[in-house]
Amino acid sequence: MLTPNVELSGKKILVTGAAGFIGSNLVMELLRTVENVHIVGLDNMNDYYDVSIKQWRLKEIETLAARKVDSQWTFIRGSIADRALVDDCFETYGFDVVVNLAAQAGVRYSITNPDVYIESNIIGFYNILEACRKHPVEHLVYASSSSVYGTNKKIPYSTEDKVDNPVSLYAATKKSNELFAHSYSKLYNIPS
Repeated sequence: MLTPNVELSGKKILVTGAAGFIGSNLVMELLRTVENVHIVGLDNMNDYYDVSIKQWRLKEIETLAARKVDSQWTFIRGSIADRALVDDCFETYGFDVVVNLAAQAGVRYSITNPDVYIESNIIGFYNILEACRKHPVEHLVYASSSSVYGTNKKIPYSTEDKVDNPVSLYAATKKSNELFAHSYSKLYNIPS
């Protein structure tokens, strides 16, 4: 078992994309395994995936959180592209750890709807980075995508592989996130 980078007990954690598959499962795992944690979930609840499934996941989280008397769950419906909302969340809660799972997903959809990818994956992620810079956090975790490997023929992929040839706007936005995070990590000492 790996040694944790950050002790999570007693911390305030932001999980963006909290109603998504990965986000909701992360929130539930944190509630199950971490003592005295305050998790704030942020999700815009868009209809790219079935909203009723997202609502069901949130109810499951609420049910689990109600049984965890030492922990707290707060859900905020909103977009990470809303700079004022993101800043307000950071000022209100003073997060120790941020897990950014919010993103507009889908390769094909990015061909016909590029604006939503720029808004969520570029502007939204930039807002998260800026908030982490202004309100220093112990750690930032963000999700990339296997789409960044583009035309790479080598299977299985490796984190050491070059990812310089994205073949979709979605992949390009996720690669951009990696570059933005690296820059912010170096410039502003944001562990990510």
